[in-house]
Amino acid sequence: MKFVEKVSGWLIALGLAVAVLLAFNYLDVFIMTGFKMAGYNTSVYRGLVSGTAAAVNAVVFGLIFLICKKLKRPLLKVNKIGFKEAVLVLILTLGMLGFVFTFIIISDKISDYIKSLSEQMEQYKQSVDRYSNVKQEVVPLWDSLLYLVSLCFIVPLEEEFIFRGAIFGILKMKMRPATALVITAAIFGIMHRVSIHTAYALVCGIILTACYHYTENIFASVAMHSIFNILGSGLGELLKLEKLGIPAAVRNEVISDINIICILCMVPGALAFLGLRHYSKKRLKVKAESVAVSE
Repeated sequence: MKFVEKVSGWLIALGLAVAVLLAFNYLDVFIMTGFKMAGYNTSVYRGLVSGTAAAVNAVVFGLIFLICKKLKRPLLKVNKIGFKEAVLVLILTLGMLGFVFTFIIISDKISDYIKSLSEQMEQYKQSVDRYSNVKQEVVPLWDSLLYLVSLCFIVPLEEEFIFRGAIFGILKMKMRPATALVITAAIFGIMHRVSIHTAYALVCGIILTACYHYTENIFASVAMHSIFNILGSGLGELLKLEKLGIPAAVRNEVISDINIICILCMVPGALAFLGLRHYSKKRLKVKAESVAVSE
């Protein structure tokens, strides 16, 4: 009987998680279709389209979280975290970036000898290049800047609400946190579609979900995701804007320095991960003791 209840609970949780993904994708497609019908070139106005879609998703899921809270079924956790935990989150973020930079560098080197990987690497480079399908000069500066705002701030909020807040929150109600974490990370990785992107997004999904689970604060993972996007691609895209007139040598030097700093933070990042886990256990112990005292 317990086994049947457990399986049915898992199926319900997975079904709800799928419903969340469908809602997320439906809103994206609906908004993109709306812009196309209005006569907008979605490649030229990518900042406007992606920013609007991300903002709408964030607002919709934010309202859902408020409704759940009113119904005494809260999905989001926004507990306070201390200064030390905030520092650990920052170090962990830099370490996560270091892992991704290392992974991409190694993959790029190996792709020189493996044709299939070379094709995947080229596909990945196009997927992360804002101007892969359109010339930069035809994109208005305001849209390029809006794209950066969306990439660095709105998208992280949207994706953390959806993956860590909704999906992980739903799965954790019926599963062990570790199981819910792995499934959430797998979904997060798969949703990035391109194989190179999927590979490191899976690891990042594990780290982001664990950070949220350990800190019990959704804005800790939002901050991680935002810093990751700023240093990982946002700053590079900003320096690449021709209308700003920044020399390529300066851009390359800044990006190279960031890469080196983040790679050096990989080991401290691993230690920061263990530190967050320690604080999580400490928090649970304090909660258990306070409950015991109240009883």
